[in-house]
Amino acid sequence: MAMRTLLSSGTSSFQCGMKRTMNRALAQPTIEFNRNINFSHGINSRQIHSSSMLHQAKRQQDLFTPSPFARSSKINVSDKFVIHRDLKEPDNAYGIRRYLLLPRSHDDDELYNDDMTKKQIIASLNANRHILFGAQLNIKGNADDDNDEYMSKYLAACGSLLDIAKEDASINGQQVQALATLNGLCSWVKECLDNDGEGSQVLMGLMHGKKQTNDSIMDDNDSKKEEGNKLPSGKRANQKITNPSEDTFVIQKKTLRKNMLEAVRAIATGEPRPGHSVVGAGTYRDGEKGWVALAREYTQLATNPDSVSLDASYVGRKGLEEVALYKSRDGEVTKIEHLGHAEPGYLKEAGGAMARLFFV
Repeated sequence: MAMRTLLSSGTSSFQCGMKRTMNRALAQPTIEFNRNINFSHGINSRQIHSSSMLHQAKRQQDLFTPSPFARSSKINVSDKFVIHRDLKEPDNAYGIRRYLLLPRSHDDDELYNDDMTKKQIIASLNANRHILFGAQLNIKGNADDDNDEYMSKYLAACGSLLDIAKEDASINGQQVQALATLNGLCSWVKECLDNDGEGSQVLMGLMHGKKQTNDSIMDDNDSKKEEGNKLPSGKRANQKITNPSEDTFVIQKKTLRKNMLEAVRAIATGEPRPGHSVVGAGTYRDGEKGWVALAREYTQLATNPDSVSLDASYVGRKGLEEVALYKSRDGEVTKIEHLGHAEPGYLKEAGGAMARLFFV
């Protein structure tokens, strides 16, 4: 009888202890937001303070960042602006989605009406899982605005979206990436071709056989080494990104160099190579290595904006604002995606090349 009473008492104490433990584990973290945007200077500051939370399944401290949209689909970033997350699939918060910078409204129902929202969008950024892309400024500038003025507005508006999107994209612990357009790449290559290669070390090598000492082109051995050094999928998060080898290849045979140069020229100008009727798959295949090298060299023109003032004069060539945006948030170009976007208009703009960046 005494033994039964002791077991019953012990079980009751154990259940009470487990109940208190589960209540602590299921408690919601306290999150405080303090965000503001200053469009005149392009400064964005954001501080999030979150208490530690036990993982509900494993009962251990959560190593991942909770989504800033865990409680609401919108976040107020100042008394004038709000960021709204628009999910393509309402039940999949980590799938295809858009982040929209909108003016704050006293009537939220009116603001989030589809037709009204389209008219109110200031800037937008797309995402799928942990990959960000398509940062756009949707407001029209004044006719008197120069490129620096446009870039200041772009960096201020899209930078605020990027700060939120990066955190939201990292909720599963994966290293956040971005795909950036390289608008103006074709125009830049044409300018360099017209100047006998001046302005591009890659073209100087193709046109004159001069050996280059930058990291724009990797030879096949470097690419294989880079692939061989990749970590398993579960170990890639937050890995340090290293630049490609500076030992670049140079095409010694004049005929091979000529064939690649003709393909590169055709991609840049849209005019078929001699003996060809169209700029087709064969042209992009033959010019791939040279075009990828040119695209990587082009991204180097997008310098990192000043970290304090986001002075647009640091951005560089127009068309590289998306690359500059990601670089301003510690993004590093790790790869050029050949024919990453094969839409006809973009083929004319950048030969289909896109830059992949990792945030480190």
